[in-house]
Amino acid sequence: MENQWTTDKTKCSRHAANEAGGWRAPRGWAGARWYGPRLKFGNHASRGGGTRPTGRIGRAPWSVIVGLWAAIVALPAAAADFVLQAGAGRADITPETEVLNWVTGKPYGEILDRLSVHALVLNDGEKKAAILRWDLVDVSESARDEVRKAVGAALGMPGGNIMINASHTHSAPWAPVYAGGTRGLERDTWWALRYMPAQNEFPPFKRWMEKLLAASVAAAKQADAAAVPVTIAIGRIAVSEYLHNRRPRTPAWGLADKPPGVLNFAHADWNPEVLQGGASFGPLDRTLALVLFRAVEQDRPVANLFSMACHAVSIYPANPWISADWPGPASRTLSATLGGESLFLQGCTGDINPWRRGEAAVATMAGGLAAKAQVAARYSVKLAPAPLQVGQATLQLPLTPAAKQRLGADTVAAEVQAIVCGPLAIVALPGEPLTELGMAIREASPFPQTLVLGYSNGNGVHYVGMPHEKARGGYEVGQAGAGTAECGPMLVEAAGRILNELFAARPKERPKDAPKVAPKEAPTTK
Repeated sequence: MENQWTTDKTKCSRHAANEAGGWRAPRGWAGARWYGPRLKFGNHASRGGGTRPTGRIGRAPWSVIVGLWAAIVALPAAAADFVLQAGAGRADITPETEVLNWVTGKPYGEILDRLSVHALVLNDGEKKAAILRWDLVDVSESARDEVRKAVGAALGMPGGNIMINASHTHSAPWAPVYAGGTRGLERDTWWALRYMPAQNEFPPFKRWMEKLLAASVAAAKQADAAAVPVTIAIGRIAVSEYLHNRRPRTPAWGLADKPPGVLNFAHADWNPEVLQGGASFGPLDRTLALVLFRAVEQDRPVANLFSMACHAVSIYPANPWISADWPGPASRTLSATLGGESLFLQGCTGDINPWRRGEAAVATMAGGLAAKAQVAARYSVKLAPAPLQVGQATLQLPLTPAAKQRLGADTVAAEVQAIVCGPLAIVALPGEPLTELGMAIREASPFPQTLVLGYSNGNGVHYVGMPHEKARGGYEVGQAGAGTAECGPMLVEAAGRILNELFAARPKERPKDAPKVAPKEAPTTK
C-alpha cells in the first residue's frame, strides 16, 4: 500500500471533537490523515500500525457537499430485550435476448445463465432496512430512485433505508435510466452508448425496464413476508488465490534494460502470480466476508451475505451472451451448501480482476468459494444484535474538465450510505471505487465488523481512487474516472463521518448488574 496521499500546497483540516450523540454544524468536515494503512477521522483513530506521513492531505472541498443526514432511529431497550427479524427473497431479471449487448452493440442472442435480484429485509420491530442486489453492471441514480419509491411503498418503509448493490457483471445490461436530470446532461452512461444508441424506446428493453422494477418489488415482498427472528454470525477467509490487482506499480526508474511488452490474461503464457518489468504488486483485499442469518427457532439457515472485491469479468469479453458471470454460480453453490438464499455483495473492485478467464475459471471459482465459505461458516462467531441504524450523505463530487463538458456541470451528486446492526456496518459507495478506498474506510471504522461495497446507489464519478492513483495514470483514472483527485478522500471522509455519527448514537449496552427482562412474544437472540 502506498504511504501517502498529498497535496503539498495545503494543510490538513481538523474539526473540534464531536459530542456524543451528534455533531455541531461544522464549517468543514474533520480532516483525514493518511498513515500508510491508517486513517484518522475526527477523534476516532484506526487500529493497527503505520508509518508517519510523507505528505498531508489538503482541505477537501466540503463546500460542494449539498447535504448530510443520518436517519438514526434506535430503540432504548438493551440488546438483550431485542430480537431482529430477517427474510430473503429472489426474482428473475433476465432480459429478452433481443436486448442489445453494450459491449458489441448487437443482440445478446442467447442466455448462458439467468440474472437475478436478491433481497434481504431486516426488521427490528420499529423499522426496516432492505438490501437489494442485482446481476447487472451498475445501479443508476434513476433506477435507485424508482426502486426505492416502489419497494418503499410496497413494504411501508422509507426509501432511504433501502440499499442497492450491483455485481458488476459485464455480461448483462447497464441499469436502465427511468428519468433524466440526476447526472446533468448525461442520461445514459457513456459506456452504454459506445457501440449503439440508447435503448429506452426499444420495446424489448422497455419491457425489461418494467420487469426489473416489478421483480425488485416481488423479491423484497417475498423477503419481508418470510422474515423470522434470527441470529447473526460472521466469518472471514482469505481468497487471494482467485484475485489479481490489474494495476501493478511500475518502477519510475532504475531499470538497465527496456522491459518487454507485458503479457495479459489473453496470452497463452499469462501467469497472474508473476509480475513483469520490475513492477511491484498493487494493494489487494484478500477477504471473503460471510454474514450468516439463522432462524432462532430450529437454528435453520435463512440467508447469507458474502462479500469480496473482484470484477465479474471471468467470461468477458469472449462471451457475447447474457450471464451473471462468476457471482451467479457462486451464489447458487453457496446457497446449496450453506442453505437459505445467498446474496453476493460486490466490494471495492475497481482495480481487482479474477485470476483467470473462461467458463472453466467460473466453475473453479464457484466451487472454490463455496468450499471456503463452508470453512468460514464453521469458524464464524455470533454477533450481538441491536436496533437498526441508517445513515446517508450526499456529496457533490468535482468533475474533470472532460466530464464537465459531457455532463454540462461542475459536479455530480454521489450518495454514501451505511446500514448498521450492532457491531455490523455495511457501507455502500457509488461508482467503481478502487480497493484502497474500501480498505481505508474499514480500517478507520469504529464498528469492528465493517463491510464496504462499491457499485451501489448510483454511478458517482465511476472509477475513483486515492489521489496518488491519478498521478500513476492508466485506464481507470483517464476517461473512465470522471472525478478529480479529491473525490476519493471525499468519499472516505463522508463514510467515516457517517460511521462515527452512528457509533456515537448507537444503543448503549445494559449494565451488567441490571435486571434481565423476560421475552414476551419472541425468544431472545443470545
